[in-house]
Amino acid sequence: MTEIRVWFYNPCSDSSGWVNKLVSRLDPPYCHCELQFADDVSCSIYMGSNVLMKRRTFDDTCYDCVRLPCTVLQHSAMYAAASAFTQAQVQFSTAKMTGCLTWLPTSSDSSSTFCSKLCADIMQGVSILAPGVETGKTSPSQLHRLLQCKLQLDAPPPAVRGIAIDFRT
Repeated sequence: MTEIRVWFYNPCSDSSGWVNKLVSRLDPPYCHCELQFADDVSCSIYMGSNVLMKRRTFDDTCYDCVRLPCTVLQHSAMYAAASAFTQAQVQFSTAKMTGCLTWLPTSSDSSSTFCSKLCADIMQGVSILAPGVETGKTSPSQLHRLLQCKLQLDAPPPAVRGIAIDFRT
């Protein structure tokens, strides 16, 4: 068993990122997310760029991490999917990101995406995220809520302590 880490950016101390602030106000508190694999390579996409993979660290004063257990096979499949998105040069879509936060419909074209859809699609491909989740309408904050709920549902039940009953007469 291994894990995948999903990092969520909270722009509360970001003094210059007005787009980040706007996104986080429409669906608080996050505006961005990234998947990070066991080798510390992260997969994400930023405005004006293509999907990319790079080794990086995260500042835990502005990023929150959700650690999800996964099998080695799931981890390998997610890494392969992230690599495929990168090799296909999938582009960032402002229209899809906007559609995620509003009622506006978006295209199902696979040549573009945004951060939380990318992360959700990769995790949905290996059944970490439920198949019914509409990834195109999943904001970073919504993805965080879904993953926190999943962790709670998947957690083993708390140990119950029994009380011995004395049947002596």
